[in-house]
Amino acid sequence: MKKGFSIRVSEQNVDIRSFISEDYDNFILQNERFHFLLEGVLLNKKKLLHDYALKDFETLILELFAQKKAGLIRELEGEMRGFIFDKTENKLFVFTNITSTQRVFYGRFKNQIFVDTSLIRFNKTLKDSGIKTEPDLESIYQFLCFSNLPENKTPVAGISKVLDSHYLEIDCKNFITAEKQYFDLSQTPMFQRNKDAAIDKIHEVFTDSVLMEYHKDNEWGKNHLSLLSGGLDSRVAMMYAIQNNEKPENALCFSQSGYFDHTISEKIAEDFGIHYEFIPLDGGKFLTEIDELTEISEGMVFYTGGIHAKHAVDHMQYENFGLFHSGQIGDGVLGGFNTEPRRKKPTSFKIVVNPKFLPKVQNSLDEILKKYETEELFLLRNVAYNRTVLGAHVFQEKRYQTSPFMSRDFLKLAASLPEEWKFNHRFYIEWINKHCKDATKYLWERTLMKPDAQWKTGFGDKVVKRGFKILNEKILKTPQHSSMYPYQFYFDNNEEIQNYYQKYFEDNIFRVEHYKELSKDVRDLFNAADFYSKSQAVNILAIFKLYF
Repeated sequence: MKKGFSIRVSEQNVDIRSFISEDYDNFILQNERFHFLLEGVLLNKKKLLHDYALKDFETLILELFAQKKAGLIRELEGEMRGFIFDKTENKLFVFTNITSTQRVFYGRFKNQIFVDTSLIRFNKTLKDSGIKTEPDLESIYQFLCFSNLPENKTPVAGISKVLDSHYLEIDCKNFITAEKQYFDLSQTPMFQRNKDAAIDKIHEVFTDSVLMEYHKDNEWGKNHLSLLSGGLDSRVAMMYAIQNNEKPENALCFSQSGYFDHTISEKIAEDFGIHYEFIPLDGGKFLTEIDELTEISEGMVFYTGGIHAKHAVDHMQYENFGLFHSGQIGDGVLGGFNTEPRRKKPTSFKIVVNPKFLPKVQNSLDEILKKYETEELFLLRNVAYNRTVLGAHVFQEKRYQTSPFMSRDFLKLAASLPEEWKFNHRFYIEWINKHCKDATKYLWERTLMKPDAQWKTGFGDKVVKRGFKILNEKILKTPQHSSMYPYQFYFDNNEEIQNYYQKYFEDNIFRVEHYKELSKDVRDLFNAADFYSKSQAVNILAIFKLYF
């Protein structure tokens, strides 16, 4: 089913087309003054109705527009996007959510302004209008270097993505566009009380964030489903729901059979009496779904980051649930984005995945880095929002995914905490040991130790987990036991996958033949022995196949 909306603004006309269904909180309102559209899940809908003492959503939007005009965007929270067309002022405001998981794209071509929630549809619209689209080669090399596109970049030259926490303002009369920020974490003041107070405050805020999600299921009359792995984030989110009498009916895990993500999550579900659904990734046949994942990622994120999740979505049996409840980006916002126990400017740390291509994008990366005062905010946007969320887009093919670590209040509080507290997840460990003790009773897949003491994080990372990987990969020669999804093992041991990749490469290498440097780089990548390089090569070919 098509989703979202398309808008074309010319000097004579504003043409708006919507494709939204009647599911979730999707809503359209038109009158002589304005045209409003919301697509997605509005997590704070009931709270807004309560705060404004209103009973229906239409009256709420009318009231908010009368009071705040475009400022009503600041009132909305959830997995949503939309627009406001102020007919009186002849201005259009197109918005995404605070984490930009709900993408919106725009560009100016032949004296027209185009907006679309689908980059694929956008590209087709341009072609159908007689406008030839071209690859943005800087973006292509950024993709190869980072495994995702940074900031507001897309693979198509001239098209930008609306940044997280921003809206696009279009003055339709004067034909002027501007991106404006409605939520800014960089302006968050530092937490002024002591660490104990912060631990109690994060407990309070996280509780509210979890309940906001679970109450949405209740509002729809649906059951709860929690994603569960061997990591900390998913278990903490689920256990907070249980602590607050919102026990999930189902827990979903997908992993290589017998790996820690499987065994740990299964034990947790069993102990809490939750129905457990496990989707084995064994064999990795799903690695051939290159085009399907490239369509979902729209060429913005390396497809292998979500291809295993699609396999899980395609094979899961449980249906009667509202949202996918996750713990997405929790470890990042609570210490994972701090390389030192102090505030510092960002570097190429964590963003560069393939250093071979760094010289080709060094200048553009340096320009991006200059915009940020802290590595935390740089990585929050360019790793968490622009890379990690591919999983959310995959799940969204079935249901929307939410995470209490991505709520407005939680992000603000996490950003306000001193780096020395959060470094190496020290604050995280203290928090759960005080307020979610059950989460510390099980091994943490990252360290293979229980997260019940701060010293175990570093020791587990450097000694226990590293030793486990060396044992399996170098000594026992059983790499399939050392990862949730051992892609290299799947590739090496399945001739069908190898042949598929070879044929895909041979059938599509012609698509980059006019770009000699890129063509050589893609060939070199594919001829490398490792699966990661081969998959990078076919990902570039898949992007060219999709758009050009």
